[in-house]
Amino acid sequence: MMIKNTTSVSGVDSATSKPQTDSAVPRRQADSVSTAEGQRAAALVQAVQAKVGMSHTARLAEVENAIRTGTYAPSASQLASRLVDEAEIDARLQAMLGG
Repeated sequence: MMIKNTTSVSGVDSATSKPQTDSAVPRRQADSVSTAEGQRAAALVQAVQAKVGMSHTARLAEVENAIRTGTYAPSASQLASRLVDEAEIDARLQAMLGG
């Protein structure tokens, strides 16, 4: 490569810069992490799981006891509704998956 024009660039003003002092330099704040919000959320989740788990476990025990004693009598309309709902969900999933 051959350079033909070696004249200096004109029209560019050199910027005069002042030396920066410590007050001009932005200071970074120290990073900090707080786990308090996470701990509160975890405690709330545990409380809800305990409450739901207890009621679910208690309901399962009631149903199991009713089945064992022969007193379990599910509602025919509830059973039919659940069967139809599950069939509808299965059909939609198969349609989505192309099956």
